[in-house]
Amino acid sequence: MKNLFALLILVLSLFSCKMEKKADPWIATAPAGSRFVEIDHQGETVIPNGRILTPAGKSIVVAPHPFGLTLSPDGQTAVTANSGTSPLSITIIRNILSENPEVQQVPPGPSTDRGVLASVFMGLAISNDNSTVYVAGGQENCIYLFDVKTGEKKGSIDCSFTDGEIDYKDGYIGDLTLSTDGRKLYAVDQIGFRMVIINTETGTLEHSVPVGRYPFGICLSPDEKKVYVANVGMFQYKLIEGITPENGHEKALKYPAFAYGSKEMKEGYETEDSLKVPGLGEMNVPEAFSVFTVDISDPEKPEVIAKTKTGNLVGDLVEGIPAVGGASPNSLVATNDYVFVTNGNNDNVSVISIEKDTVVNTIFLKPDERIKQFRGVIPFGLALSPDQQKLFVACSGINAVAVVDVAKLKVAGYIPTAWFPAKLKVNNDGKKLIVANAKGFGSGPNGGSTFERGPEGSYIGSLMKGTVQVLNIPSDEELKTMTEKVIANNFTFEKASSEKFAGRKNNPVPLYPGEKESPIKHIVFISKENRTYDEVFGQVEKGKGEAGLARYGRGVSSKNSKGTDSIENADVMVNHLKIAADFAISDNFYVDSDVSADGHRWLVNTYPNEWTETCTAASYGGNRRFKFNSNAPGIYAMNGAAGAIYPEDYNEAGSMWDHLERNEIDFYNFGFSIMFEPGLYNKDFKYEGIRHYINYPLPQPIWERTSKQYPTYNMAIPDQFRIDQFKREFEQNWMNGTDTMPSLITVIIPNDHGAGERPEAGYPFRESYMADNDLAVGRIVEYLSHTPYWENMLIVITEDDAQNGVDHVDAHRSVLMLVSPWVKRDYVSHVHYSFGSIFKTFWNILGMPYLNQYDAGANDLADFFSDTPDYTPYNALPVDVRIFDPQKALDPLDENFDWKALDETPVMDNKEDMIRDSKERDEYRLENREKKK
Repeated sequence: MKNLFALLILVLSLFSCKMEKKADPWIATAPAGSRFVEIDHQGETVIPNGRILTPAGKSIVVAPHPFGLTLSPDGQTAVTANSGTSPLSITIIRNILSENPEVQQVPPGPSTDRGVLASVFMGLAISNDNSTVYVAGGQENCIYLFDVKTGEKKGSIDCSFTDGEIDYKDGYIGDLTLSTDGRKLYAVDQIGFRMVIINTETGTLEHSVPVGRYPFGICLSPDEKKVYVANVGMFQYKLIEGITPENGHEKALKYPAFAYGSKEMKEGYETEDSLKVPGLGEMNVPEAFSVFTVDISDPEKPEVIAKTKTGNLVGDLVEGIPAVGGASPNSLVATNDYVFVTNGNNDNVSVISIEKDTVVNTIFLKPDERIKQFRGVIPFGLALSPDQQKLFVACSGINAVAVVDVAKLKVAGYIPTAWFPAKLKVNNDGKKLIVANAKGFGSGPNGGSTFERGPEGSYIGSLMKGTVQVLNIPSDEELKTMTEKVIANNFTFEKASSEKFAGRKNNPVPLYPGEKESPIKHIVFISKENRTYDEVFGQVEKGKGEAGLARYGRGVSSKNSKGTDSIENADVMVNHLKIAADFAISDNFYVDSDVSADGHRWLVNTYPNEWTETCTAASYGGNRRFKFNSNAPGIYAMNGAAGAIYPEDYNEAGSMWDHLERNEIDFYNFGFSIMFEPGLYNKDFKYEGIRHYINYPLPQPIWERTSKQYPTYNMAIPDQFRIDQFKREFEQNWMNGTDTMPSLITVIIPNDHGAGERPEAGYPFRESYMADNDLAVGRIVEYLSHTPYWENMLIVITEDDAQNGVDHVDAHRSVLMLVSPWVKRDYVSHVHYSFGSIFKTFWNILGMPYLNQYDAGANDLADFFSDTPDYTPYNALPVDVRIFDPQKALDPLDENFDWKALDETPVMDNKEDMIRDSKERDEYRLENREKKK
């Protein structure tokens, strides 16, 4: 009996341990805690997502976004290709292993000749005699030659080709590699879907070999009998048949072409007015997300001999979730036995047999078991040690380099880097690793009393300088310590029972999904455009702001661009300031994005992969050009500032839309993530904002859950019209007594982006757009707070990016406002927040699992909340009619609304306009500073 009793106690004890383990999970938070973003080259740098940088070795600052890197055969010179801002550049670093390397920018600075490099993208190689660097010419469809010693341009090699059947007139030359004897260059043409073979002795194109969709990476086998090309594309997009430049505004589609994965997407269809919308076919065809093997053993007849799918196929069950996005194979390197391929969306490396051209193994990149199920490592560049015993993998998402034991095909550890390591090289003796970090140490501040404007200006894209990191390859013992540092830089782990969370018991936000039920049942997520914290909230006394930068705050004086009209002592964004006082804001929130293109990905919880990051930087650098009549098969996916996500962007687990649908959470969308570019704007597009003439698919979950009466981004449509449309549809759908408001509603209110002055339409100043946006925000908060759902509601308001603002802490610091009966009143939270914080809070409230490493590892927004609700609703304030006259902008309900300005609506994120604006801000600030002196 005693033994039976003891056994029972043991079973109960084991069961209790299991229950305790389940009830006491690890909670990951941001290492920054409550620290503000800060650049410290010698210590710890805090970056916008709350992670820490402590790069090993020494760092050399170069121009923004060095996505390309090469090392000379003698190991003395490194060159980076910088595609982040105009003018595009290369950086030549001579004597790179010395204590004082020589750094030369070509061209030397922002104000120098743009024609030196009209376009540059990633691809680099240096000739055998160490004298010439070959530079991929991007959209110029060429390869440039520069003198390594002087930086002087030595000409270019044309990669275009046309005959009766083939037209490679337009091309986009990217990654490239040079043969051992230096006589042949092999490069990818991203929009031509081809590999080019160049004779360096004659400077001519010898062959164009068709490969897969959006070829991105390339490498040679050690015996140089094969070339391997990694294709990151899913589809070949096409014009909708029947649409021409002449009839496009009349015939273009009012809504995106079809839903992702639908029958219409695969097969195409015909519209009611006889337009033919071409289908895109299946997602897993050989040309998509694959590695092509090209046999070059016969120099006269190069041919594709294998098409290998790597990583997870679309639709594969991965840890219980069907893969939404493809693998995104992007970079390659080869040993005598294997070709290694980084799968950017799968967080792994495929191992392809040289002999069989098939995948024989997979190396998983999971730095910590506690977050192993979440993606976000973003493997990118690759390099091998000279003895082929070590493989180095740039892990862009965790700011680290993975060291792989080639014999064991397993990760040995991780090395800390700067922000977003992209490409790698190992020096000739195998003792040094050289890393190009695309985002370096971040941007830092771009305004304020202590900010000194340098030649690069204050535009965020120009301030995001990259770095080249030179470090000793660590021993096994050193690598162990470095690995621990990488984990600590990215995540802080505490048990749910930790003292750290002792105050969370009654907080309306559960500590983790499923911990308890939240009183919040309805979330409204509002996105705006391009503003920083300081320019709106710099005068808020409880926050860490600089009042002199609050150009949209209180007591503002301004004048129009012509100097013919001015305002004195005006309050611009009065509702924002009232909401800050009535509810809560953060002064330590940062957008993860640099610009709108990646911002709109982040806003739907899709972290940008290597394809999106490189495309975005190149686009904002000015080297992406769209041609309506181009025959290049890939011309329609080289996109810049779009407000939507494309299939090439899709993460393995998809976006928040897929996440919500999988977890059976009801949601509805007003204007979010439906603005595909290129598109068309016109005075008649009152209810959609933009029309579509290319067959891009919309994420399937929002196909039927998006308003057809609410216009997306279009700066000539007043935000007042948007709010009227929102209220009308809300009344119809959820105030009718039968249907209930969804758990999550997303709304875009974009006019704080700003545009040109239109005094005749109620916009006499640039500030007018901010006032329009402010009144719209006030009106939607007022409306929602007077509905029956208010008692259980949370409204979260933020920006997609902060690129056109100024801030004395960091150019990424932005607006985050929380409105709810359950948030503290007149409160400024100082905890470090990022986009991941918003989504983590959503998932905790809705009882859903996390989607990726960025939300799983962020601080949630619990600090904003109170366990004692205050149900007082919000009442909006009118705006100063001197700045914005809603009546003059005309009643949005009037079908005779004056839309003539629609033809002048700016393209989202016109960088030149923003740079001009930043110069005007700086000049105005300096002028006022002198006056005060």
